[in-house]
Order: sequence, then structure tokens, then C-alpha cells
Amino acid sequence: MFSLDAPLQPAVEGFVDPENGESQHSTHLNNVIMQIHRNTSIQDLITLLGPQLTHVQDKRRSRATLLLAEVLTRLPELKLTPETTHLLLFFFVERLSDTPSLGPCLKALSALLLFHAAAVPAADILLLLESLFSLPSPIPTLGQAMRKQCFELMSIVLRLNVVDAHGPRVLMEGFLAAMDGEKDPRNLLLCLQLASSLLAAFPSHVDRDLALLFFNITSCYFPITFKPPPNDPYGITSAQLVAALRNVFVGHDLMAKHVVPMVLDKLSRTTVTDMTIDMLDTLAFCCTKYPLNRLLTQFQPVATAVYHHVLHGDNQGVIAAATATLRTIAKVVSPPSSLPGMQALAWNKFVVHVVQTALRDMQDQAMDSMVSLRAATVLTGVAAQSAAGLAFVLESSLPFLLSRVEAAKTAITSSCSSSCCSTPSSSQLEAALACIVGLLDCIDVDVDHVTPPILAHVESILTALVESFHFASTQLAATSTSSRPQRLCLQGLAKIVLRPPSPVLHEPSVHSLVDLWTTIVLTHPAADVRAEATAALKSTAIKSTVLAHYVRARCLPPLMQVVEFPQACASSQRSVDDAHKDVLAVMLELSTEPSMFMALVLPMSQLALGVTSHGAALHMHPYAKDIVAAVASIVRQNQSNVQCVDACVLPTDSTITPLVQLLVDSVVHNVRQQHDVSVGDAVSAALVPPTATILGVVMQHGSSQAQETLLQYVLSLFLAAHASEAALQLMPLLGAVLYSSGAALATIAPSLPTLVPLLLELAQGVATSAVQHAARTCALKSIASLFNAMPDDALLQHYLDHVTSNKRPTDQQADPVAAVVHDADQPIDRRLSALQLYLHVTKAIVLRGHATYVPIVFNFLWALLSVDELKIHVAQGFHLIVQDFPDVLGSVNHAIISPVHRQRSFSLLFPLLSSKEGMNMEKRVVTLLVVAHTPHAILLPHVHDILPLAVDALNQKEQPYAALVGHPALVTFEMCFEHDPQLVYGYLNQVFPGLLWQAEHCVAVKDRVAALACLSGLAKSKYELIHPHKERVIKGLLGPLDDRKRTVRQAAVKVRNEWSIL
Repeated sequence: MFSLDAPLQPAVEGFVDPENGESQHSTHLNNVIMQIHRNTSIQDLITLLGPQLTHVQDKRRSRATLLLAEVLTRLPELKLTPETTHLLLFFFVERLSDTPSLGPCLKALSALLLFHAAAVPAADILLLLESLFSLPSPIPTLGQAMRKQCFELMSIVLRLNVVDAHGPRVLMEGFLAAMDGEKDPRNLLLCLQLASSLLAAFPSHVDRDLALLFFNITSCYFPITFKPPPNDPYGITSAQLVAALRNVFVGHDLMAKHVVPMVLDKLSRTTVTDMTIDMLDTLAFCCTKYPLNRLLTQFQPVATAVYHHVLHGDNQGVIAAATATLRTIAKVVSPPSSLPGMQALAWNKFVVHVVQTALRDMQDQAMDSMVSLRAATVLTGVAAQSAAGLAFVLESSLPFLLSRVEAAKTAITSSCSSSCCSTPSSSQLEAALACIVGLLDCIDVDVDHVTPPILAHVESILTALVESFHFASTQLAATSTSSRPQRLCLQGLAKIVLRPPSPVLHEPSVHSLVDLWTTIVLTHPAADVRAEATAALKSTAIKSTVLAHYVRARCLPPLMQVVEFPQACASSQRSVDDAHKDVLAVMLELSTEPSMFMALVLPMSQLALGVTSHGAALHMHPYAKDIVAAVASIVRQNQSNVQCVDACVLPTDSTITPLVQLLVDSVVHNVRQQHDVSVGDAVSAALVPPTATILGVVMQHGSSQAQETLLQYVLSLFLAAHASEAALQLMPLLGAVLYSSGAALATIAPSLPTLVPLLLELAQGVATSAVQHAARTCALKSIASLFNAMPDDALLQHYLDHVTSNKRPTDQQADPVAAVVHDADQPIDRRLSALQLYLHVTKAIVLRGHATYVPIVFNFLWALLSVDELKIHVAQGFHLIVQDFPDVLGSVNHAIISPVHRQRSFSLLFPLLSSKEGMNMEKRVVTLLVVAHTPHAILLPHVHDILPLAVDALNQKEQPYAALVGHPALVTFEMCFEHDPQLVYGYLNQVFPGLLWQAEHCVAVKDRVAALACLSGLAKSKYELIHPHKERVIKGLLGPLDDRKRTVRQAAVKVRNEWSIL
């Protein structure tokens, strides 16, 4: 037993005695360590160990040495004089010749050098190294653990940097002799790291012979093909070994003359994909590290080898690695350089060589051949790395590429004139254009050169691309099903405009391109070509304000002309409707640029509504519905831009009517006029939804001023209007602003006593038409939004009392909502309307976490679950309470949302279920809905009570309950199974039938897939528990295997396979 006061002698004897067990040795060692730490000197310990250190038994002698090593290792603060340190070091160095004590000696020497290095002179270090490298048994013949100790000791010596002038040579030569033949990955990783550190630490001591020795010892490991065994406890990976070996290769400049030829030789002889990729990556790594003067004789062989693998690589992995290597080396030899003379030679030997070789191959082959296509990747790879590379490639290859374009066009013209249009010339034209576009894609978008490399060639490229586009549109349109040549031309033209940081085209040329793209958008028959032109216009407008002005001035007028006077397009073979729809889609794309947004939304709305810029009223446009819907899409697309959103409400010019006012006034006027004259106008009614969308975007994303302005304006219109069918039809406009009125509610606070009663009356009405139903839904959501955002004052309390009170008023006031719901004498339609209002108000106050009224409403709704004529409606209504609305009561609607409202709902409702009083299916449905939407951390203490509820719900097949509880039951079961699988095992007889039924009959695809995922998880349970259910599960999967959705069928196949192999 360990004791602080144990005498030292017995502890020493007990540790040295080899007959004792490991636990006894540990106890005695702790006693010795404590005594040395407290008051005993190391000299006293050595005196006691004297007989043991010279004992004739190897084990005793070894354990005595080990005890000294453990003391030095475990007591790093042990005070040692320089004399004592020297004596200890000398003793352990001499003891290295005693093979049984070798391991403890290495451990003790490591501790001395780590913790007492200041007292160790360089002469002692040299003595240590000489002794270490002259062991009776050479280091390579030792066991793995001792070899590792030797390498670690060398690493410590290297880190101390206290060797004398002869020490580095001794250390490096001895290390290489020790490393020779090392195969264990645990030691090899350490050796490679030590080798690179030695080369970096003593570069001046490395001569040609020593560099060759380093290369000979380490190159045998290249390429590394190590694959760690499964569950390797040491965590050594192939990537670590590869990185360590590469660091050795680049550790010294003299290694270059040996490494690069060796890699090239092995690269030429290997056919293994992984090895080839590793060699190519090693070439790239080495060429980035060696100075250029060490590689001058190697650049041309490297270029030849890399180019060969780009052109003739066995698979895409090799080709990608070769291309990456090509790009890396091209960047290394590109100017500027610290050695300009060397850089010029390297440039000629590598870049010029590969470019000229690629051009020769392209000249000897057809442009659409595999050789030419891969040679083109070489050209783009070089061009993408530097401005000098792009300039050289353009100067060398552009005339040839342009000539190939012209030759292909001539061949196509000749073949068409001879009535033989099925010619490969079109694919050659496509390949030549693709190469030119690839070179344009190499223009650096970040570096603005004084003289851009593309500048000298821009006119010839521009002319070739424009002429090729017109040629392809006329000559190939009737004979080829592919529009890729035309799209390539458009992509190239766009890159000329977009990629250079500074413009390289003159203003007339840009105007011509914008006109060309606009014409294509309006008249081209191919949809993908029109999409390419649209993308070019959009990118050009976003590029800069100057270009945006060009697009706005030259593109928008023709587009607006088509919108104003729609007609069929004979050249593109589109009907009036299709042409008009496509132009609106183009406007939507262009509107992402703010100035384009400003130039589009108001004129488009004026055009749709038949209103001139001066306010004069004309006839409504026949496509008004589509145009206003497009305006709504434009506003929604730009909702993140507050300036654009605000411009819809806040006038930028006092003489111009803002967009929202124009739309709302026109829609309200037209809808009211239609009802006044009793003439149906479907167009006017159809403008209400997109107008409401715009209002909602402003309220959600606009500034506070814009929200307040809009809220006041819309509310004033509705409060001044008389109740009518027209007012009901316009309710979505009011709802759109009230849904997100939380941030601006203080603006209309004086109007709330008038507004809320009107909404309450409308919400409790019985809808007899679609218009009334839509208006009632708007009123319900508006009330929910207001009750959620209103300050908790007397006014809110008054309305909440009106909703939640069960007592009828004594005066002439309207009946409280809860009283109407509870009154069995009331018509069922009115009771259900009141119930819907009650549920919406419940959701509003649950979200805000109202401490007073949340318990009241939950208790009332729980009681209604026992009322026969209402209970199913209440159960279905709880979906509304627990789920999120897409358009109201969300964070984007500025709603007040308590972060713990779900937890509070669970804490109020779950105890009611646990009471077991008067339980019915509806109460179980409600509880399960709440549980499924409660954070899992809150549910974990109640898993034992929740799981039976979920299992029963999985087996519920009666409608409408099955549809209500399917998804919540699956979510809850997944949570329980993940938390406590053992608990689920007790319900397997009920779980499997329930999951199989859900996998086949759930309405939602995601629920059917979730049920199958649960079955898959159960397949990993204990065999003896699930094997009795194997046959049932496999038979039950027949339904999901025949499901109408592919996702479900694929999941069912996976589950069946898992169960079949049990």
C-alpha cells in the first residue's frame, strides 16, 4: 500500500525484485518517487541501488536502472548539480552497452536531456551520440519500441541544438544508419519527420555525398502505399507518411538532382492509378519548393511527363492530377521571380515547351478529337496561372484557333450547299469556340493590369464570336439540334465584358453587345440561348453602374414595348402568351440590380393598370394580372434590399405616385366599382393577391418609416369604407399589413378600439361564399397578429377577457367568444366559427407566453375535448396552435415569440394527460401533437409515460385520427428509441405492426420514409429480440415496395435487405 512515510530501502528492494507483480511494482515506485520528492537526494537513491546496479541477474540490473530512469522522468523539477548531471549522463552512456538495461538507459537519457539540458555540455552530447550509434546490437536490429526510443532521443538532441562542430555530421550519418530498412509505420513517420528536420537544421553540413545518402535511405519508400488497418489505435494515416516523405525530398536543394529523375522514372513505369496521382502531386510539391536553378535541367522532362499524362491519362483522376501539376509548375516559373534570369530559362523549358507541343498536337488532329480537347486544357491551364501565361498562350494559339473557326464554318457552308449537312464540322466549330471561351475564362478578375493581356486580341475575338453566333444561328439552326455553339459565343462575349477589372471594350462595342443580347432574348427560337443572353444582360447590369445604365437605356425600352403591345413572335415560334411570359421572366432576372428595379416596377404597374406617368387613367392592360404578378415577384426577389423595398412606399419624387399607393388605389377603386355597377371583373379581383404580396414584403422587410406609412395608409382606407362585399374582397390587403404590423403597431394604437371589434365581428361570422371565407380567414390571422403584438395593457386585457370569459354580459354587449363556443343552444356553425377565433387567439398568446391567460385557454380547450360535437374540431385545431404559419406569427412578421413557449405548453398539458381522468382519443391526439413539437431535452424525464402513447398512436387506423397522429407518433417514437432503446424493446409486439402500417398508409412521403427508417434502426437491435418478427416485417414491406414514390421504394428495398440477412 502506498504510504507517505514508507522507508526508502524496502521500496527500492520491492521495485527491483522481478518476482513482484505489476501492482506491487507500481506501489513501490510511488513510494520511492514521494521520498525523493520530499527529502531524499538522488545520491542516496544511487547508494541504495549500488548492489542492484551491478547485480549479476539481468532483470535486477535492468530494473534498478529503470528505477533511476523513472525518478528522472517523473520528477522534472529535480535539482541536479552540473557534476551530478555529468556523472549520471556518463553512467547511462556507459550502461548502453548492457543490452538488458538499454531501454531504461534510453529513457533516462531522454529525461536528462529534456529536463536538465542546461547542465549538459556539447562534449557529452557527442559522447552520447557516438555511444548510441556503436551499440553492441545495431539500432536496426532492436525491437520496435527500443528503435522508437532511439529515434526520440535523436529528436531531443536535435531540438536542443547544443551539438558541437562535429555533432551534426555524426548525428545525421548515425541516424541514417539507424533508419536504414525501417518498416514499422509508427517508427517510419518519426524517422521521416526527423530526417526533414535534420536537413533543415544543418543545411551547411549537407554535402553531395550526405544528400545522396539521405536520398538512398528514404527514396525506397516512394511511393507510399500504406493503408492503416481498421480501428488503428495509433491514428497513423497514409497522408501523414506521404507529407513527411515529401518534406524529406525538399529538405535540401541538393536533393533535387536525385528526387526529380527518380519520380519521373517511376512515373514512366507505373500503371497504378493511386501511385500515378501521388507521383504527379509529388512533382508539383517539389517544383514549388526547389529553387529554379536546381531544376533547369529537369523542367523539360517534367513538362513532357506531365503533358503525356494530361493527354493520355488512364482515367479522370490521373488527368485531373496531371492538370493540377501543370498549373502549379506553370505558376512557379511565371514572372515575377527573385531570379529573373533563371525564371526566363525555366519559362522556356516548361511553358514554351508544353504550349508548343499542345499546338502541334492540335494542328495534327481534328479540333473535336480527344487529343485536341485535352491539349486545349493544357493551354487554359497555363493561361490561368499568370498574366504572362495568358498573353503567351493568346499570342501563340489565338491565330490558329481563329483559323480553325473559319475553316469549320467554310466546311459547314460547303456541306450544306452540297445537300450533305450531316458533317462533323459543326462539332469542330464547337470545339474551337470552347477553347477560345476557355482562354477568356482565364482573365484574372482581381488583378487590374496596366495593359491587360487580352487587350491586343479583343477586337479579333469579338468579331469572331459575333460572326460565329450569326453563322450558327443561320446555318446550323436548321441542321443541328444542339445550340451549344451559339451559347459558347454568348458566354465568350459576356466574359469579354465581365471578367476584366477595367473595361477593354469601347462604348459602341458594349452598346452593340447589349443590343445583340436584347434581340436574342426577344427573337431567338432556342430557349437555352435566350436564357444565356438573359444571364449575360443580368451579369452586365450587376457588374457596374455604367454597364447597368447601358442595359437600362438600351434593353428595357424594347422589353417594355413587347409588354405593352404583346404579339406572337414568328422568328422564335412563340405564341402571344408565351412571348409575353418570357419577357416578364427576363425583367424579373434583370431587376436584381437596384437601378433596374427602380426603372421597372412603377412603369410596369402603370402599364398594367392603364395609368400614365401623369396620372391619367386609361384602359387596364389585357395582361394586367400577369404584369402585376411579375411586379410582385420582382419586389419579393429584392426583399433583402431595404432601399428597393422602401421605394415602393416612400416617394422619391413628390410628383410621382409610389408603387403601393398606385396599386392599392387602383385595385380598391376597380373592385368597389365592379360591385357598385354589379358587373363581374375577374381581372380586378385577380390583382388583389399580388398586391397583398407586395404589401407583405414591405411590412416584413421595409424600414420602420415605410412600415408605419403603409400601415396608416391602408388602415385609413378600410376604416373609412362601408361594410360590403367589395370590402370583403379587399380584406387580403388589410391582412397583409396587419400580419406583420408588430414593429409599427404603436402608429395605429388610437385606431385599435375601432379596428379590433370589426375584425372580431367578421371572424365570428358564418362564411357562405369563397370571398367571405377568405375574408374571415384574413380576419382570424389579423386578430392573432394584433393580440400577439399589442402591449400588455388594459385594452388587451379587455379583449382577452371578451374572448376567454364564459359568462354572458348583462348589458347589450356581444357574447364572449368562449361563451358562444360552450353554449350548446347556439347553432353549430356559429360555435365552430367562435372556436376557430378562440384557437387563433390561443396561438397568439401562447407564442408570447402570457402568464395569465395561457393556463385559462388550455384548460378551456382541454375541457372542450370532452364535448362530443366539438372534440374532434378541437383536436384538429391544435395543429394550428403547435405548427408555424408561413405568413403570420413568425419572426419575419415581427411577432413576439417566447423562447420557452413550447416547454410551457407541455408543462401545462402533459399533467392533464397523466391524470387519466376521462381520457379519450381526442385528448391523446392533442397531447401527442404537443409532445411532438416540444424540445427533446424537456421530454427525456417523461419518456416512460410518452412511449406508450406513441406506440398506441402508431397503431391507430381509424380516420381522421390516423391522419392526425401519424407524423407526431413517428417523431415521438424516434426520439424515444434514440434515447432509450431498451425501453422500446418491451413494446416490440405493438411497434412492428404500427411501423409497417405507417410505412404503407401515411399520407406524407417523408412520414412513410421515416417509418421505414425506424424499421431499419430496429434491425440493428439484439438478434434474439427481433428475429421472431423477421417474417412479419419482410411480408409487411410488400406495400412500401410497391409504393408510388421512388424514394419510398428505395428505402423499402434497403430495409428489406437489412432484415433479410439477419
